Amino acid sequence: MDAETRGQVKGLVSDFMDRWLNDNFPEGELAMIEEEGVSPSGLLAPFHDALVPAITQLKERSFSTRLGNLHERVAKAIGRPVHAEVRIAYDLTGEIPLVTREWIAQRVAQLRGRAATPDFEFERQNIIGGIGQRVTDLIPDMDLFIRTHEGEEHYFEIKSPKANIEQAAAVKRQLMTAVAMRQSQQAWSWWGVPYNPYGSAPFSHPFAQPFFDFEREVMIGPKFWNFVAQSDETYEELLDVYREVGVAFQGRLSEIRRRLEEAARRSAGA
Repeated sequence: MDAETRGQVKGLVSDFMDRWLNDNFPEGELAMIEEEGVSPSGLLAPFHDALVPAITQLKERSFSTRLGNLHERVAKAIGRPVHAEVRIAYDLTGEIPLVTREWIAQRVAQLRGRAATPDFEFERQNIIGGIGQRVTDLIPDMDLFIRTHEGEEHYFEIKSPKANIEQAAAVKRQLMTAVAMRQSQQAWSWWGVPYNPYGSAPFSHPFAQPFFDFEREVMIGPKFWNFVAQSDETYEELLDVYREVGVAFQGRLSEIRRRLEEAARRSAGA
């Protein structure tokens, strides 16, 4: 990343943190908790906090959901300088052969029921080159679209690494549908996974395994971010930016934690 792009990413991440803290821990409610022991939004959980102090402050699920939306904006910021076109929340519309749409529905059902195993080449052969009656289809708010300078089109769904089975099936259906709409050997679709929660071990989330040919239709962690920015250094550079922002917000987070811990102790002793 050049200095300008790095600054844009840092601004996006800082704005995310500021909004998340303001939305989840408004100063007025923190003061009310301290002064009156009252939390209108229910921030206090004394039994939770007795085991792991201030654990309810983390709100991991809320944080992860909103962080996913941030990933899309960061991808746009780092991808625009190096690609011909980058769009997020992209409404993809087009015609799809009716027989192909039915085949995709049957294929997803087979994969879900473990009646078939994912096979990228087989699926692509059945998706591209469909003939017969066509119908108009729509994929609303596709997470990320990239058109390279060489003319390739890449469609991404950026979802949680631990998607449930419904989410995994929906992603698979949308990725195949995107290529079916384009009917082009220049069109590619991917599940973009921002990080591998299993570390250096192979990605092995059980709900995703039945649906994806991981080597050829999934980009995880460094592979995803480095492709978007066309640089082998991007993943580590992004982590550095996120760490910088994390350090900048440490004092504010510590103060929130301290106030909630004190309020939880008072509540437990009331």
